Amino acid sequence: MNADKRGFLIQVFIREIRVHLRLRNLMKVLFILFLIVLTGAFSVFSQNAPIAGFWEGAVEKDGKPWRVNLNIIEDKAFVDFIDVDAHGLEFSVKQTGEIWRIERPQPNGKPIVFEGKIEGNIFSGSWSGTNTTAVFSLKRGKSPPIFFREEEVSFKNGDVTLAGSLLLPLTKNKFPAVVFTHGSGAETRVPSRSLAMRFVKKGIAALVYDKRGTGRSNGNYRAASMEDLARDALAGIEFLKTRTEINGQKIGVSGHSQGGWIAPLTSTMSKTVAFVIASAASGVSPDKQSIYHRAGVMREMGFSEGDIKIATDLREKLYASGRLLLENKPNAAEERRKVSVELAKYAKEPWFERGAELPPNLDNDNPPRGALELLFFEPAPMWERVKVPVLLIWGDKDTVVPVAQSRTIIENALKKGGNQNFTTKIFPNVDHGVVIFRDDKSWDFPRVDLSYYEAMVEWLEAELKKNKKDK
Repeated sequence: MNADKRGFLIQVFIREIRVHLRLRNLMKVLFILFLIVLTGAFSVFSQNAPIAGFWEGAVEKDGKPWRVNLNIIEDKAFVDFIDVDAHGLEFSVKQTGEIWRIERPQPNGKPIVFEGKIEGNIFSGSWSGTNTTAVFSLKRGKSPPIFFREEEVSFKNGDVTLAGSLLLPLTKNKFPAVVFTHGSGAETRVPSRSLAMRFVKKGIAALVYDKRGTGRSNGNYRAASMEDLARDALAGIEFLKTRTEINGQKIGVSGHSQGGWIAPLTSTMSKTVAFVIASAASGVSPDKQSIYHRAGVMREMGFSEGDIKIATDLREKLYASGRLLLENKPNAAEERRKVSVELAKYAKEPWFERGAELPPNLDNDNPPRGALELLFFEPAPMWERVKVPVLLIWGDKDTVVPVAQSRTIIENALKKGGNQNFTTKIFPNVDHGVVIFRDDKSWDFPRVDLSYYEAMVEWLEAELKKNKKDK
């Protein structure tokens, strides 16, 4: 706040005191004083706070550093956790005496917190997050140059409005572009943003958006079929084609996990899709993939093969009854009643909820048709119709999808459909979340294999250059 404005407010305050000395006007006087103090304090924080600016360093525990950058602007911090490729996460900034607290709430647990003091050009203290505590030490540094601009956008698929961010390089070219689809669950644009920035650094625009029913997008992903979700991505492509900065002939789709079904499906719905990047894609249907996944989780948790078999049988019966619903079979209700009784029988077993993640019963359970269509989506016939260049990429320690089986199914389907333009990459010691798998079981911070993401960008760069030469 400048001196003239502060002086004006003080003069107003004095006049109010003179006019409103009676008790019934006391609250009004105090409120004006509060405005002066608050506005002045905020101005001091935003312009002169010692914490403002760029900091770089690491969180450390047991001698293991975890690289971190902080860029603090006014009362917000934008944090990069470099070793998990998470960039620009927004944290709040608060000061209590000499202590600065930088915090981000987490939907399923305790917040991530930096709490410490500044001494000279060093900001250090305690850190908590990812179910552990540690210390951090950051040194004031020079903020890296900005290489992109980001624009809040929206586009429509029928009655569904999808909100997202368009990330554009700062050069003046017409850019190729990638539309990022989502994994299963309530996924916003945030998980895709860091990967999107890797493409933008190489001159490739990126569209990340909130899945329908999450963030600022409306709709309901739980009731959506695979085709509904693919049409959402296709709506994003159509939106990009209206932008003068985008080369409409070079727009492709990328997806991880569930997105590894959505991205190729999108390419079968429009001839304008130029390429597909499918990461951790399952070659089997979602129901079979779910059965495989939950059995793997139970095995990792140490449950017996006998327990795993019981849980697997229950899930197979649950899904079989769902298929009867989808096909409008007359015995669907009776079969689901039988399954419900069986679920209730095992509901108190230690593996039931924690490992198998089964419902205790099917009372009042009426899954939307779209959700059932998604559950029994068959990927192989879809892959036969994909005619554009494809990158298939997995980690060999993925326990969520059957990697070897998926590779065989998808490659055979592409060949059957006449598509020989595909590349397959399998990264050693990488799991479904692209996190590095540790055989020795020793503790470490989570770390992703950054070369996995780099391979995606390099493949697309090479593909775009190849197409340029062909023309």
